[in-house]
Amino acid sequence: MGSASVLEVQGLTKRFGDRVAVDGVSFRLGPGELVGLLGPNGAGKTTTLSMIAGLVRPTAGRIVVFGRPLDEDRSVLRRVGLMPEVASFYPYLNARQNLRVMAHVYGADPRQIDPLLEQVGLAEHADRPFRTYSQGMRQMLSLANALLGDPDLLLLDEPTNGLDPFGQQRVHQLLRDLAARGKAVVLSSHLLRDVQELCQRVIIIHRGKLLEDSPIERLLRPGELRVLLRTVADDRALVLLSGPARPPWVSAVDRHDDHLVVHLPSERVPELSAFLVQHELYLRELRPVEGDLVSTFVELTSRGPTGTEE
Repeated sequence: MGSASVLEVQGLTKRFGDRVAVDGVSFRLGPGELVGLLGPNGAGKTTTLSMIAGLVRPTAGRIVVFGRPLDEDRSVLRRVGLMPEVASFYPYLNARQNLRVMAHVYGADPRQIDPLLEQVGLAEHADRPFRTYSQGMRQMLSLANALLGDPDLLLLDEPTNGLDPFGQQRVHQLLRDLAARGKAVVLSSHLLRDVQELCQRVIIIHRGKLLEDSPIERLLRPGELRVLLRTVADDRALVLLSGPARPPWVSAVDRHDDHLVVHLPSERVPELSAFLVQHELYLRELRPVEGDLVSTFVELTSRGPTGTEE
């Protein structure tokens, strides 16, 4: 990341009575970054986004947006677009009328409205009352609302929730285009495959604490590799690789359906092949298992914020 910073969150904490919703979270975001914000239900994601958007006052910590502390200069919020998890608009106004109201509130140019409705796929439904909209259409109107004023920082909470595959792909392409234009995007989602497809970096919060802040490639390609293995005698291979004679660099071996999955350092894969051949276990298949954000997320959050199993 370069020296320019769109967002800096420093020791962000929020308490609701005796409950600590967010506990000392810190991270930075630069121009053009598309970052996934992940965590189990109740982890503190929505509270974090609400504090950055100026809707909730932090108990402690600091939020700096475009180089200006939020508690000193709230005018920077004009450059921030928020899409909350639940869309809320005037039910008897249509999409165009609702956006006109919001443009007046934001001080945004109302001439943006029709192009935005076209961009999110609502142009042909722009004159229908909001109360008649499906869940997916409500999400798209909420996204258009977040884009009013052409913000430089977007905070999106479950933006593809309720969308059909065409709507999901439309949102994906829109977010890629925004990042390519230098917009910074924080994407909070339970659809981890969306995050895996879109984001270069992942921030994981668990029980209010920052658990991980890493490039997604590092999470999906850790030092240990999993390889899918099939031999001429898998039962014997399983006994050999899990017993006392197994090589010290094999950390684990599991059976899955009609193959074995072996955990080992990536540089040891040629030695695994040679080891099996020495024991007359000739290979029928040997290939790496692709990294998966879902399994990585479950593994990290099951350990808890302190790294211990819960």
